Amino acid sequence: MKVGIMAFHYAINFGATLQLLSTYRYLLAHNLTPIIINWVPEDAEQMYQRRSPASECGLWTKMRRNLWTETALCRTSDDVAKVIERENIEAVIIGSDAVCQCHTLRERIVFPCRTIIGVRGGLSYAQYPNAFWADWNNRLRQPVPVAVISASSQDSIYKYFGKKMRRAMCNNILDYAYMSVRDEWTRKMIVYITRGLCSPDITPDPVFAFSQNAGDILPSREDLSRRFKLPEKYVVMSFINARTVSQDWIDRIARHAKETDGAEVIMLPFAHADSFGHAAREIPLPLSPLDWYALIKYSNGYVGHNMHPIIVSLHNAVPFFSFDNYGLKRLNGLVATDKSSKIKHILDRAGLSRQRVSCISRRFKAPEPEAVYARLRATDPAKERIFAEDYLRRYNKMMADATDAIMA
Repeated sequence: MKVGIMAFHYAINFGATLQLLSTYRYLLAHNLTPIIINWVPEDAEQMYQRRSPASECGLWTKMRRNLWTETALCRTSDDVAKVIERENIEAVIIGSDAVCQCHTLRERIVFPCRTIIGVRGGLSYAQYPNAFWADWNNRLRQPVPVAVISASSQDSIYKYFGKKMRRAMCNNILDYAYMSVRDEWTRKMIVYITRGLCSPDITPDPVFAFSQNAGDILPSREDLSRRFKLPEKYVVMSFINARTVSQDWIDRIARHAKETDGAEVIMLPFAHADSFGHAAREIPLPLSPLDWYALIKYSNGYVGHNMHPIIVSLHNAVPFFSFDNYGLKRLNGLVATDKSSKIKHILDRAGLSRQRVSCISRRFKAPEPEAVYARLRATDPAKERIFAEDYLRRYNKMMADATDAIMA
């Protein structure tokens, strides 16, 4: 059976690539024929090209050719419908990632700002309708079954959705053969949109199964150490900017790690930019997603932003401390809540909520670096392993349910 996959395959983003590769290789291992539906909105493509170094863009282009098979380029939902029919795609899996987000104009208003009131840009993949909502399916001569796996709304404020939009979204959702979501906030959104007609299961991010699905293509510890000249013990850190921690904070935790455990701090970049701050060792761009994953997997700890480093840490029983940068902000961060955070949801479920602090408020002050390092060392590897094993079972059940649904 030929199965199309729709996700952020073009995104210059480590986590997005690992998610997609995990799903792709799962399908291969289960005797299905996956193909990436190459839907790339022009505004999203321009955004990634604009903000990412040319060297990283070139690496991503080469990597896509080597890791999976893609259809012809699609710019619109009409293009997607045409390519599904041309390629004889028999079913489509959408996700994982922020494939059911919608950020309305009301949500994107920024106040206060330099112009007093401003509006954040709204990319087409974050506005309804778009191809991630399978709006192409009713344009096919013969609609195909659609499964949405571990979808995220990316903190969308769904109470702002108008009635007409909710009705249209509801029709899309009820047409799916299968749907699951990645966090409680997204489930609440789906329940709200469908008035309780759909209450999807919360299922793991596919990166929780990366070692199972794609572990054979990861570099070894020896190979990674040789290429990056890694010390025996090291802690990786990634920070977006100086609003969270200062250079002095990084210097202090680096000294403390060295004095306490003989571990060196290594700054790990984001896919589009170097981490804020400097240390004795810094990993440069371009960097492949497989090397990025392995640098965390073989480390003695991770400290910093974003969800996927935490998932990689949990998946491999690596100590961690999260500066959680997800949640809802109003009045330019003067009012903030982390109740929609994907990291909070995961760590609450894992019983590891003490391994994070929300940093989205403008009033945020970083905890002392020595205290953060103590929390890092206090991470319970046994608890991580138990949680990771449970999430792997949940992932495999989700994928079995999703593939059964589209093959029925």
